[in-house]
Amino acid sequence: MKIPFIKCHANGNDFILIFAENFPESDNRESIIKRLCLRHTGIGADGLFIISPSKKNDFLLDYYNSDGSWETFCANGSRCVSLFMYQSGKVGRKIKFETGAGVHWSEINSDTMVVMSMRKPEYKSQTLSPEGFAGFFVDSGARHFVCESDNLEREFVVNRGRQIRLHQLFQPKGINVNFYKLEDDGIVDIRTYEKGVEQLVLSCSSGSIAVVFHLVQSLGLSSPITTTSPGGKLQFTFDKKWADASCEGPAEITFSGEFDYTAPINA
Repeated sequence: MKIPFIKCHANGNDFILIFAENFPESDNRESIIKRLCLRHTGIGADGLFIISPSKKNDFLLDYYNSDGSWETFCANGSRCVSLFMYQSGKVGRKIKFETGAGVHWSEINSDTMVVMSMRKPEYKSQTLSPEGFAGFFVDSGARHFVCESDNLEREFVVNRGRQIRLHQLFQPKGINVNFYKLEDDGIVDIRTYEKGVEQLVLSCSSGSIAVVFHLVQSLGLSSPITTTSPGGKLQFTFDKKWADASCEGPAEITFSGEFDYTAPINA
């Protein structure tokens, strides 16, 4: 059975978009999503969105990690969906949509730049020290652990990130892990180990705003704040009460097609 899909990315964080009416009715949704997200024998992606109609807003999003697990929210991917829905003429430039973390708005600023609302993050813990790394559990619509580190090398982030992600403090749901370094020029350098992908991702907006929130609370940094990751930069703006927080960053639709998820992997 062939499924129509759209492929897109935001700062290298890549996604598959599928309309709900095109996704097969099956008790094996998790295995189908894992099959589609496989890098070498599937379409390949960090995650997958199922786009459904909404009675109150422009659309509703269900997000799944590449291992098939459902996640409340993905900001990078939501910018991609917003851009696709606008470019395909399904919505206007100003958009309102539903996620597992509530209703968000987005606005298309150009062919590649999208600004999107971000809910106010909140601390879910005092200082924690899993695996000896002092940091904080911050909920930004998704679960994130944020900790400062001078070492942002890939091997370190993957190994330590996996250990923290699997630590008993965060079970059974696990947690995304964000290592950050505040550079001399004020830019915040971030590396994210993402649960469900189980790897370092090129960018994570919800993780980046969790870090930004922590730095504002602990160091008094002011808006706007620019973050950088291996995939590129994001800019976060917010007021003193975080009632009007937003993230601006790039999004790109790369290609579309059909994929037969029932075909043997070694065919």
